[in-house]
Amino acid sequence: MLLRSRTATDVLLDASVLCYFASHDLLQERRDYLGARARVTPDVERELLRLSSRPEFSHLRDHRDKDGVVVRRHGKWPKRTKNLPDGLKIEFTRLLQLKRALGEHERAHAGEVATMLMATHRGSDLVIIDDDWGSDLAKLTYGLDVMSSARLTLEMVASGALGKDEGFLVYDSATPVGVGCERFEAGLRRLRG
Repeated sequence: MLLRSRTATDVLLDASVLCYFASHDLLQERRDYLGARARVTPDVERELLRLSSRPEFSHLRDHRDKDGVVVRRHGKWPKRTKNLPDGLKIEFTRLLQLKRALGEHERAHAGEVATMLMATHRGSDLVIIDDDWGSDLAKLTYGLDVMSSARLTLEMVASGALGKDEGFLVYDSATPVGVGCERFEAGLRRLRG
């Protein structure tokens, strides 16, 4: 069974994947699975700090808090990349302006854009991103290997890094309404077959 998330040596994460796992208090399992291979950009880190004030992401706040047990015991995770190089800042601004819809805050989609550009700059072998626009742009324009949170969850369950019941909770959160257990089971069978 080929598990891209297991073989990738440099994995960039968008905020969504952390949020899906945080909403089910499964950040430690994801940390154990991806380890030091995972990184977030400063833009994603800012987004996570903003989102951590929401009740559904309280585990995210606890996990990233500098006084939290996880941080003291194991070090900050995921590690943060450096800022985008100056040569990529014009492209960053261009893509944000292209994507920003009327009424969204000025930093809307900054995490996805920064993640794509930093992954290209670093030569990352995997980007985990759920936004359809960001995922398509990463694959088609930048040639990046992209995975969704749902696929990561399936790979974690298939490898034994996450229990099936917990995995389905994350998978169900990360997929559209109605995808359900049948497709979860089919995905596991394909990975294990």
